[in-house]
Parts: sequence; C-alpha cells; structure tokens
Amino acid sequence: MTKRIDRIPNRTLDTWEAELANWMQPPEYRHRLDEILRSIPRSIFFRQAGLTFLRDAWIASRVADALSSDAVRLVSADRPDFEVQTKGQIDQFEATEADMDGRRRGDEPNGSAIRQDPVEDWRKRFEAIPAALDRVISKKLSKEYRPDTNQVIYINLGCYGAYVDEGLPILRKGTFPAKDAFRHLFVLWEGTLYRFWEDGAYAFDKWQSARVTDF
Repeated sequence: MTKRIDRIPNRTLDTWEAELANWMQPPEYRHRLDEILRSIPRSIFFRQAGLTFLRDAWIASRVADALSSDAVRLVSADRPDFEVQTKGQIDQFEATEADMDGRRRGDEPNGSAIRQDPVEDWRKRFEAIPAALDRVISKKLSKEYRPDTNQVIYINLGCYGAYVDEGLPILRKGTFPAKDAFRHLFVLWEGTLYRFWEDGAYAFDKWQSARVTDF
C-alpha cells in the first residue's frame, strides 16, 4: 500500500519511474499506477515539478487496457513516451494532454471535495477543445518523429458525455493537420479511446477506456 504524502522526494519519483518502465500486463499496470496517483494530493500533483511521467503512465495505462494489449511500459528515453506490446509486436506512442490555456489545476479542490459543476461550465470546457487541440498539435508538428510512431492526445476537458456526438467531428477536424505525422493518431476523451487517422487516412474506431472503478 502506498502511503499518502505531502511532497514527493526525488528518490521516490525515481523508484516509481523505474517501476513503471518495466513491462507489466495492463490490468496490473493500471492498478499500480492508480495506487500511486491516489497517494498524491491534487495540489502536489499539479504543482511539483518532475511528475510528467505519471501523466504519461496514466495515458499509457488507459491506452493499453482499451486496446487489450499484452503488456505496457514507460520509456525512459526522450522518445517515445511509452510502448505497448500486442501479440509480440511492440508499438511506440507519444502522449500529450490538451487542456484550457492557463488552467491552474493545482488551485482546484481535491477530487474528494464536493463542488458544483454547472452545465454552463461543461459547455465552456467543450468549446475550449478546438483551441486546446490546436496548441498541442502545433507543438507536435514542430518536432520530427519516426514514421511508425503513434500519437495519443488526452483531452482533459470532460463534459460527462453530453457533447460526444457534436464533439467527434471537431476532434477529426482538429487532428487533421497531424494525420501524416504519425502512423496512428488517437484521442482519449470522455472515457473512450478514439482512433481518427491511420497512415494519413481517416480510419475511425473506438474502444472503452474507463472503468466503473474510475468514478
């Protein structure tokens, strides 16, 4: 059991990162990662430097689980962010997060706190998606990747599933500029992993990534 902490020592971060860089089956990986994340207060997670690898591991755990892969791990090198193994084949993934510009999540209440979330705010988050996608896509296109690299964009702008039908064309349009830069281009949004592009061509598919235990 991981003990709850106020600040994460560098030694602990190194231990976690090394652990998450080992191949694990997706259910085991997801369980261990969620155990680590539950031990970190929101204010620490979003304010302390050096925790990006945990976000990448969270994305990796959801992708590997959704795709029913055999194993998953973080990669300690600069690129890729993580690898997924399925039927003996290893696929490399870049992970990135799209969110509201200037959002200060460290100032928001912890997940256990009860707070109002009016429908107007759902819509505000939804309408922020195009600009958020544009920012992360522009950053990705400023770099070069191997042609067999896959990209996953986690959209951290949840709307409780209220605008999925309206949102899918927006996601397709927003990811279009990067369709030729990656082998597969995925979006993780509203508890679902969506694939929009494969080798530059539109190739829509989707897989459930959320579990009942996530809520």
